[in-house]
Amino acid sequence: MESVDPKLPLAGDSRPERRARRVRPGLALLASLVLGLSAPAGVAGPPVPQTAEEPLARILEKADIYCRRLGKSSLHFVCREKIDERQYNPPLRILSNVVRGGPPKVTRVVLEYDYQLVGKGESVEEKRVLLRENKQVRNEPDAELKTKLYKHKFLVFGPGGLFGEYWQPRHAYRLAGEERIGKDEAYVVEASAPGTPEPDLIYGKAWVRKKDYAILKIEWDQRCLGNYGQVLAMARSLGHEAEPRLSVACAYGVEKNGIRFPDRLDVREEYWSPRGTFRVSETSVRYDEYRFFIVETEVKY
Repeated sequence: MESVDPKLPLAGDSRPERRARRVRPGLALLASLVLGLSAPAGVAGPPVPQTAEEPLARILEKADIYCRRLGKSSLHFVCREKIDERQYNPPLRILSNVVRGGPPKVTRVVLEYDYQLVGKGESVEEKRVLLRENKQVRNEPDAELKTKLYKHKFLVFGPGGLFGEYWQPRHAYRLAGEERIGKDEAYVVEASAPGTPEPDLIYGKAWVRKKDYAILKIEWDQRCLGNYGQVLAMARSLGHEAEPRLSVACAYGVEKNGIRFPDRLDVREEYWSPRGTFRVSETSVRYDEYRFFIVETEVKY
């Protein structure tokens, strides 16, 4: 059974004006992501609604400041990017009341890159040097991302699609509670799509650190997939009552000069049915060994 190919937008506005349009952060499942990040140059978003109650209104205000600070940053860093991608055919039974057949065939891709991002003004560029592909040692400069299922990019700018100035009026927000991530206390804020979503709108849940309103983690809602109909088609192929359970989460566990950088991205494509839960694929991306050359910001709290 082949995996579906929905576009899976993950990130959004962090670069003001044209830069936000030119940088298209995100992740795609078996497809390249086409995602608008911000208002086009010269186009302002509608005013932010004033009906939100404290502390939600303050959280949104400060999260927007953080996104503008991120968007106006001059960045230059290098890190190690390690990817482990697995696809199961037939789907792996996670929880099931059906016992039949042998273990699924696992198609696995393991990659290791030197990842570099340079961003200044309207220009943002990421480059990769492929160091290892499965068991083979490589040394390929300007390498493409050789994953089979997912194509991710510019994850550092992910918070903007939920809390950027242009996108805030296009979401409905709810303060879902408070949680601790590591040593940090965080607000849990849910961003949803009111009514008919605007094209390229992404939504989900974010963990906003209390002390400075930096974004610690994002989980994107599966319903904002670009080709969600194909996900539903996969569910139908697994049984009449099967439902998709796609989990997409990015943790921003590395910090430099008040800016958070990703340390892990996890994607699981699962489907629930009365017969059990079945996993079609899973991908883990890990970032470590960061080396920072420039992390300069202009917007202050």
